[in-house]
Amino acid sequence: MASPSRKKPSSSSSGRRDRISDLPDDLLGHVLSFLPTKEAGRAAMLGRRWRDIFCSVHTISSEEREGQRAGDWDTYFYEAQERRSCSTALLQSISAALLHRRRRPGLMVPLRSFRFAFDSYHGWDKVAVDQWLFEVLRQRTQDQELHLDLRFFIGPICARGSVNGDDEEKESNDNKSWGHVLPRTLFSCRAVRTMCLSYCKLNLPEVVDLPFLETLRLTSIRGDSEETIQKLIWSCPRLADLTLEANNRLKKLTVLDKRLRRFALRCCHNVTQVSIDASTLRCLEYSGSVPEESLMSLRGSPAVSSCTIRFCKVRSNESEFVRFRKLLEIVSDSKHLHLHHRGLGSEFFTVSPLFANLTRLELQGPIENSDTVDTVKRILEQTPNLEVLSLYMEERQQDVEKRRRREEKIRYRQLYGRVVGDDQEEYDRSVDLCNLRVPDSSCFSLPCLRRRLKEINMVNYQCDVQHRVLASLLFRNALVLERMCVVFVKGLFAVQVELRKEIESWVVAKPDKSFM
Repeated sequence: MASPSRKKPSSSSSGRRDRISDLPDDLLGHVLSFLPTKEAGRAAMLGRRWRDIFCSVHTISSEEREGQRAGDWDTYFYEAQERRSCSTALLQSISAALLHRRRRPGLMVPLRSFRFAFDSYHGWDKVAVDQWLFEVLRQRTQDQELHLDLRFFIGPICARGSVNGDDEEKESNDNKSWGHVLPRTLFSCRAVRTMCLSYCKLNLPEVVDLPFLETLRLTSIRGDSEETIQKLIWSCPRLADLTLEANNRLKKLTVLDKRLRRFALRCCHNVTQVSIDASTLRCLEYSGSVPEESLMSLRGSPAVSSCTIRFCKVRSNESEFVRFRKLLEIVSDSKHLHLHHRGLGSEFFTVSPLFANLTRLELQGPIENSDTVDTVKRILEQTPNLEVLSLYMEERQQDVEKRRRREEKIRYRQLYGRVVGDDQEEYDRSVDLCNLRVPDSSCFSLPCLRRRLKEINMVNYQCDVQHRVLASLLFRNALVLERMCVVFVKGLFAVQVELRKEIESWVVAKPDKSFM
C-alpha cells in the first residue's frame, strides 16, 4: 500500500509568517519613501503583494554623484553618432517612477517630495525635466504638501579663487547662456511648502502665488536680476527659512515683512547690505569674506540662539580684525556657535566680545601650529558658561599624503622587520608617544574647563604634536567632564591603541568614554 501523503506545513503554522507583507500599503509606501527611487522600485520584485506598493511611495528621489559625468563626454558626445544625454540612468529612473504611478491612478497616493540632482545638466535633459515637473505639479491642491529640491549641478558653491572680479564676471557670463528655465506654473502651485532651486533660471510670472511656502533655498540662480530674486522672496508671506548661496547678481536684500526663524547667506560676494526682521530669528549662518560693518542689519530685538560663521578668505590686517570683532558682537548672545577658524590667527581674538550665554561651541579647521592652540585658548577665555566643546580638526592635503607614505613604511616594517631606506627615525616618531613635551597645564586652567564643561568631542584626531598638546591641555583641566568622544583618522590600529592609552592618562574626571 502507498504511504499516506504528508501535508506540507504552512508558513503561518511553522512560525515563518511574512508579517511585513501584512502591513497596509500606505505604511509600506511610507517606509520605502526613505530609499532612493531605484531601490524602492526593486521592492516590486519581491512578489505579487509588492507589485503595486510603489504607488504608495510619496517620495521620488534620484541623485548623481559629484564628478560622475566627468568622463562621459567623449563617449556620449564626441564619439557617439547619436547625441544623447549623459544622465541616462537618472532620466530613466525618474521617468519610470512617474509612469508607474500614473498607470495606477486608483492606488496612487499624493506625491509629497520630489528631488533630483544632476552632476552636470545639459540642454538635452530639458524635455524630460519639463515633463517631470508637469506631472508633479498637475492637479495639486493646497492641502497636499509638496517639497521640491531641484539641483541642476553638483559641486562647490564658491569657486572664488582671488579677490578680483574675474570669477564674478565669469559667473555673470555663464548666467546668460546656461541653466534650465523653470516653468512658470511652478510659482503658482499653492501646495509647495519647500522650494530648493540650484543652477537654473527662475522665469517668474507677473503674479507669484506661493502663500504656504515656508522654506526657500536659491543657489547660483542664472541670469535673473536682483529684482527678480527680491520679488520671489516678497511673494512668500509665510517664509520662515531662507538660504541664499552664490547669487552674485544680488547686491541688496530687504526682508522686513517676514518673520524668519532661519537665515543663511553663503558666498554671495557682491552683497553690500542685508536688512531683515530678526525679532523671531533663531538661526543665522554667514559664509564669505569678512563682512563690512554695514552688511548685516538685524531689525527688531534679535534673539539669535544658533550661529555659524565661515570665511572664504581672510587677510591678517587691522581692518579685518575690526570687522571680525563687529560680526562677533552681533551674535554674542548666541547659545550655540559653529566657527570655521581656518585662517583665523590668535590676533583675531585679542579683543573679542564675551559670550556669556554660549553653552555649545563647535570649532572647525586644521590645528596647524601652536598659534592655533593659542587661538582655541583665547576663544575659551570668552565662554565662561560653555558646556559642550566639539573640535572638527580638518586635515591638510599634504598631511594626508605624508600620513599615507608613513603608514606604508610602517606596514613594510611589520611585514619584513625593517623600514625602507633610512627611515628609522620617522618610524620611531610615528609610534613613540612618550616623548611629548606638554606646556604647563595651568596656562589652560580656564573657568569654563574647571567648572562648566561637561562634554568634549574631537574628530579627526591623529598622531600629531599639536593635536596631542591640545588634547592634553583640555582633558587635564576638564574637572567636571561627563562625556568624551575621540574619532581617530583612518590609520594603523596599533597607533590608535597607543593614542587612546595616552589620552586616558590625561583624563582627570571620570567621564563616559567613546573612541572610534
